[in-house]
Amino acid sequence: MKRAKKRIAIIGGGITGLTAAYRIKQKIEKENLPFELILLEGSLRVGGKIYTMKNKNRSIDLGAESIDTRYPEALELIKELGLEDRLIYSEGNKPDVFFYNQLYQLDYPTYNGIPIRRKDIWKGNLLTMYGKIVTYKSLFNTFRKLEKDVETSTYLKRLLGDEMVEHIVEPFFTKIYASDLDKIGIKASKELIYDIEMKYGSLQKGLAAHPELLDGSGNYATFKEGLSVLTEALEEILQPHIQYRKKVFEIKKNDEDVYILDINHTEQVRVGAICIATPITEYSKLIDHTEIQKIFSKVETASVGYIVLAFSKEAIKNVPEGFGLVTPRRSDSFVTSVVFLDKKWPSFKNDEEVLIGVNFGRNGEDALVSLSNKEIENSILKDLKIILEISEEPLFSIIKRWTDAIPQFTVTHEEDINDAKKILLNEYPGIYIAGQGIAGFGINHCIQQANEISEQIIEYAKKQNCL
Repeated sequence: MKRAKKRIAIIGGGITGLTAAYRIKQKIEKENLPFELILLEGSLRVGGKIYTMKNKNRSIDLGAESIDTRYPEALELIKELGLEDRLIYSEGNKPDVFFYNQLYQLDYPTYNGIPIRRKDIWKGNLLTMYGKIVTYKSLFNTFRKLEKDVETSTYLKRLLGDEMVEHIVEPFFTKIYASDLDKIGIKASKELIYDIEMKYGSLQKGLAAHPELLDGSGNYATFKEGLSVLTEALEEILQPHIQYRKKVFEIKKNDEDVYILDINHTEQVRVGAICIATPITEYSKLIDHTEIQKIFSKVETASVGYIVLAFSKEAIKNVPEGFGLVTPRRSDSFVTSVVFLDKKWPSFKNDEEVLIGVNFGRNGEDALVSLSNKEIENSILKDLKIILEISEEPLFSIIKRWTDAIPQFTVTHEEDINDAKKILLNEYPGIYIAGQGIAGFGINHCIQQANEISEQIIEYAKKQNCL
């Protein structure tokens, strides 16, 4: 084996690993650094949960659905890569809420279902009069900084009352996190509303001061050819550095802070610095350390799925006013959210068929994901016939499962991750962890972490090599 202390390895080719590798490559070339970069991907493709399928002349995303434009990181990277002119933005109103066997459109300004104006809580029939009174009183609660993280449901109910959270707000948050709000920490999730409340002293004042955050058209972006446009652009730039079908099974510490990677149980590679950007379920398997394994083995995950169904335009009798719908956890439906692709994305508007994307599975309710395709389709169709009054069978369906895909950021998550990082810093210098499962959800948070980790890796490698 060649001594390769100056080699930097990225483990995992999802959006986090690709972005980290791209930033490191930029630094190496700009500063003419004597480092070798490799990206090790265990499968035949990169992109992770960004997965675009071609259907006729359409591009359908079956994993990550879109980029939230209310965060800057992804759009900045897209602009840098020269892909900005290929973006398309969401249209139509926010999703309806399906509850009490009816569809309700929130026809007032909201952020993830949270009303911005106090007067709007009196509208609609989603809350009882008692619930409306409780919410109105709750809006006057004074803010307080959290010394320790609390469950998102606890945080929101203090601000909005139980009914508002359970009937309206929770399904919007669940659509994003596929989580149980009774477990997920408000700080650990990196949700904007906590920082906004801390800054303005009132969530309503803060949201009113930031109209760009409100639910509505333009909140989301993708490419006409699907989100894989982004990962394919990064893949093309990084092609000389990517090694496919190279699954890392273990990271062994050698002398002088050099690490040996066990790849496919058939080869070993020596590296000087590592970014682990795999699913969080892999972390405890890679590093043989009792506390590291204890921290990551207790992380809960949710398995989720996505089914695309095509119908004739006459088949759907009950069409939501918005571009789709969300369902509260307390409903009987397997469906967590529905998107009418032709209502949300301009690229689908001229289709003869109506394409509906249905998300299913969330923490504690992911048994459906393990069933056969036919069983999944039948279960979802049964719900859709009630929700949308569908009178025909689908013209076709496409199903994609994501097992153990969504980590649950409990109230101890931040503390646990910080403990893990301290152990790595002290006992495994040069190993960095990033990606969904570490800090925040979605493409923006993954890119943000990759930007930060790449800087840290380069600085570490420079110090190790006296540069």
